Amino acid sequence: MPITLPPISRRRFLTGSLAGAAAACLLPRWLTAAAAAAPIDPHRFVLLSDIHIDADRKFAKSETNVWNNLEQAVGEILATPTRPAAVLVNGDLSHHQGLPGDYATVLDGLAPLRTGGLTLHLAMGNHDHRDNFWKALPEDDTRKTGIKDRQVCLIEAPRANIIMLDSLDKTAATPGVLGAPQLAWLAKTLDARADKPAIVFVHHDPDPRTAEEKKDPKKKAGSLTDTQAFFDVLLPRKQVKACVFGHTHDWHHLQRDGLQLVNLPPTAWLFKQGKPRGWVDLNLTDTGATFELRSLDPKHAQHGEKLDLKWR
Repeated sequence: MPITLPPISRRRFLTGSLAGAAAACLLPRWLTAAAAAAPIDPHRFVLLSDIHIDADRKFAKSETNVWNNLEQAVGEILATPTRPAAVLVNGDLSHHQGLPGDYATVLDGLAPLRTGGLTLHLAMGNHDHRDNFWKALPEDDTRKTGIKDRQVCLIEAPRANIIMLDSLDKTAATPGVLGAPQLAWLAKTLDARADKPAIVFVHHDPDPRTAEEKKDPKKKAGSLTDTQAFFDVLLPRKQVKACVFGHTHDWHHLQRDGLQLVNLPPTAWLFKQGKPRGWVDLNLTDTGATFELRSLDPKHAQHGEKLDLKWR
């Protein structure tokens, strides 16, 4: 099933089925044209998470208009001097239930990136709905993986393999799960590419609860319920250098046995006021990577903060 949105020309976009609705939301033509003409940096990726777009562009939550935030982020991404190899959106594309109208608006919001010459890779979060998402996109047989009811993505970049997983269990239910078939696919995919660093993306955060806490019904899981099985795949395979996740609407960095764990900020509302929201600029090096926070509030104390990570 599809997960990738390739670049499209402005002419092709405006003649598409969504042209009437989307034309009004396009950013200035000079901005998308300039982006399309910019050189591509094969070692650079732009990361978004938890955009939570509603069919209604006026929808707001916690005093946050999510459409306006996405539009600002898209404009900032297009204004950078080089084109990233791809833009990765790590789940929770939809506001809450993954309704068809939400995805129509998601595609409208992301369209300027595509007319700006950028490739997009999209992942599922717990507020997404696979069938509605798949129906919103043209089917492409080349992207079918053989994993039933899941969508995954492998990007073989020059300096790292990037793998995007699907942790959606039930729409509008908080916990996530990968499941044995997907974990087996992940292990097989990593074993076939042991000679290059790998970065694994998943929407849900690894479950921080201890074994004893998991027995306590009051300490409910909101994270990845098969975290241990996930780490059993990642940790022994030393080519896996980082795990990137969203879900918690936070920006922070941890390590586990040398594996870098990076939590992406949301572009939508915050769970805790004072935290940054925005997008992340990822630049890969031969020995590590830099994750740079681009806050939607340029006056935020963490705007421009860089995680200069060295691979284990």
